[in-house]
Amino acid sequence: MKKALLFLSIIFISLELNGQTGEYYDPDHRPQFYLGIGTGINTYTGLAGISANYILDKRLFLQGGLGLSTWGIRTSIGLRYDRSYRHGVTYGVNLTRSSGIDDIDVEFDSGNGSPNTVNMRLESVSTLNFKVGYNWWFGKYNTFNLTLGYALALKDQPWEVKDGSTLSQIDQQVLQILSPGGIILGMGLSFGIQ
Repeated sequence: MKKALLFLSIIFISLELNGQTGEYYDPDHRPQFYLGIGTGINTYTGLAGISANYILDKRLFLQGGLGLSTWGIRTSIGLRYDRSYRHGVTYGVNLTRSSGIDDIDVEFDSGNGSPNTVNMRLESVSTLNFKVGYNWWFGKYNTFNLTLGYALALKDQPWEVKDGSTLSQIDQQVLQILSPGGIILGMGLSFGIQ
């Protein structure tokens, strides 16, 4: 019993309470607009891109992204809901569109040591992204976030072989992995603009 009381006392003493520090966070005085950078797999900003977040209501954000992906230029729009004004869990849904690439030569392994080059068209494709993440605030109005989720592709096999080549089962699986859709893993930084 004494050990339990000692343990609880240490925990309570260790906690930083805002009432003691006098540092309060007022969500009404934070910036309405946040500009950021992001990276990841199947994210709304692509492999490397920029993000914009605009506060619609205290914890609801309109979110947009523009970046480079494995499937061309990625654009997106969506909503993000933060459970807390500072550190905490965030939920989101985005509609993303990857532009595709009209004319590209893709090298596949032929199995005999020499590459097999195929001329293709990667078609534009949209995904519906469902995500959950965690925000860490740093500085006055800046955040670092990690995101996990799933991107539901709205088109199957968004590619076309232009030179008449036949794709093997493995080639098609590689294209399926590279095409938009699947697990979302992302991270980003956002900076409040006053």
